[in-house]
Amino acid sequence: MKGLLRKDFYLIRATLPLACLAMLVAGGCLSVLVSANVFLAIAPVVLGLVALTTVNIDRHDGWNRLAATLPCGPARAIGGKYLLYLLLSLGGVLLGLLLAVAGSALLRGWGGETFGIFFAIGLALPLLSGAVGLPAAFLLGEDKNMLVMMFSYPLASALLVALVLAIDAVLPAALVLIGCSAAAYAASWLLAARLLPRRDLR
Repeated sequence: MKGLLRKDFYLIRATLPLACLAMLVAGGCLSVLVSANVFLAIAPVVLGLVALTTVNIDRHDGWNRLAATLPCGPARAIGGKYLLYLLLSLGGVLLGLLLAVAGSALLRGWGGETFGIFFAIGLALPLLSGAVGLPAAFLLGEDKNMLVMMFSYPLASALLVALVLAIDAVLPAALVLIGCSAAAYAASWLLAARLLPRRDLR
């Protein structure tokens, strides 16, 4: 698994700085309008999307077919993508936390009421979108996969709104969403590792 992760990090090492720059620009603009805590939601999503690009790169390079012949096997290669996505998303949460603290210090406004909400969204959103987006990345083409990812973000927002209306409290609803998203990601990982190797991945 270590070798698979190293391969993928080599693939994205040139993309990560550009992704971080885009995140800084978008987050910085929104911080002025809303709160620096938006970095908590933006950073994990951006870095998670970078992980998804490795699936498309592997498809173009023929890695999916090569992985089926290697000792690691296709199931382990698929698990490596899920692990990479999870590591980058958690790294995005930590980076978002640092940027939120730094931005709040510069803007002289902590926004403690929104911190917990944005932190919960930053944990839940990449997990839920990854649970949907990773299988789509393996099964669909690049264009269709991007459409699936675009629809996964409104889906997560709709789930949060539904939970808020049901529980009548924002932060507890966000915590429930984290639990549901983590369960969905784990289920997606297990099912993908078991079922996808049986298909002829393009």
